[in-house]
Amino acid sequence: MLVAVLIAGVVWFALGPPDDTVEMDPQQGIDALRDDLEAEIAARQAAEEALRRAEQQLEIKTAEVAAFSGDIERQEAELLELRDDLAFYQRLAEGSGEDGLGIRSLQLQRTGQSGVFDVLFQLYRPGLNRSVDVEWTLEVEGYREGEEETTTLDAEALELDGDRTVQGLRLLRNHRVRIQLPEGFEPRRLTLSVSAEDDDDLEPVSEGAGWDRLLEGVQ
Repeated sequence: MLVAVLIAGVVWFALGPPDDTVEMDPQQGIDALRDDLEAEIAARQAAEEALRRAEQQLEIKTAEVAAFSGDIERQEAELLELRDDLAFYQRLAEGSGEDGLGIRSLQLQRTGQSGVFDVLFQLYRPGLNRSVDVEWTLEVEGYREGEEETTTLDAEALELDGDRTVQGLRLLRNHRVRIQLPEGFEPRRLTLSVSAEDDDDLEPVSEGAGWDRLLEGVQ
């Protein structure tokens, strides 16, 4: 009896389940795999989109932090400049034991016209004890078109119009004047010179700098 049961079991395993057992349709298995694959792809795309948004947010935050840091640096630079100006004006008003002429804040600015520039500068004389009449002039050194030797243009060559004298200079005067370079002229250096009228005790002074440095506001 036991032998018959064992033989029947072996035959069952060998031949498979009885004919009335329901078999899985192969297409259903393929569809199931396809659904799983599509779900995985959708999940991957969602993860990539989330990563992209996170990276964009990080870039925005990084840019905001950089801009904020730049604002702080600019404000600190402006504060230092204001402190320097305050110290300068205090020394100027007090005289600081000096009696002479000075030039400050020499700069160049473009006007939008070819060869035309504005020159900005300050003339000062420490102390409040007396005023003095002064005269000033500008020169630009550079190269004329097609020439290898440097040329120096004086105030007339620069078409510098207007009065170049300052009556009653005391403490500080701001100036803005316009110059015109000849066509094809390549400027390299600008020099401002100042001297007192009818006062031999005050030594003439001059200040010059490279053209490009003055355009950048750096002396």
